[in-house]
Amino acid sequence: MRTRIVAIFAALTLTLTGCTGSTPTDVVDPEGAREAVVTMVDTSAHALGGGWQVYSGPAVERCTKSDGGDGAAYAYIVMRGPTVGDPEADVAVLDELWSGRGITTETYQSEGRPPHLGIRGVGGPTTSIDLLADPRGYSISAVSECADGDESEMQGDGE
Repeated sequence: MRTRIVAIFAALTLTLTGCTGSTPTDVVDPEGAREAVVTMVDTSAHALGGGWQVYSGPAVERCTKSDGGDGAAYAYIVMRGPTVGDPEADVAVLDELWSGRGITTETYQSEGRPPHLGIRGVGGPTTSIDLLADPRGYSISAVSECADGDESEMQGDGE
């Protein structure tokens, strides 16, 4: 019985740390978190083509680290104007790209009228990433992993 409990605990620990892509001893520095989220969003935009513009960020925000302490994460959003693109094909492109980077993906439809196709992901080099393929304008938004740092202090320093 004791061996079974230890095996269940070990499997649960692996499952939980596998979901976040990190273990409590991992240290993410703010510059690495910022670079990772910008690179992933820009790579995604490049894969879809067209003229993307920064809508917001990368902007620092408060987050909770795996050890329970406060940290800093970066949010980054880019947008592309009205498009004649193919939302289904674009979602498929990002599904392949993101899956190849260790991101777990899920497609969805927005609740708007008419609903628009999208894809969201978790893990890999970001905590979350999302594409909304609205023909009036696409958006890609992402949040980095939670890094060491004080978001208030970083904002005061111009982040």
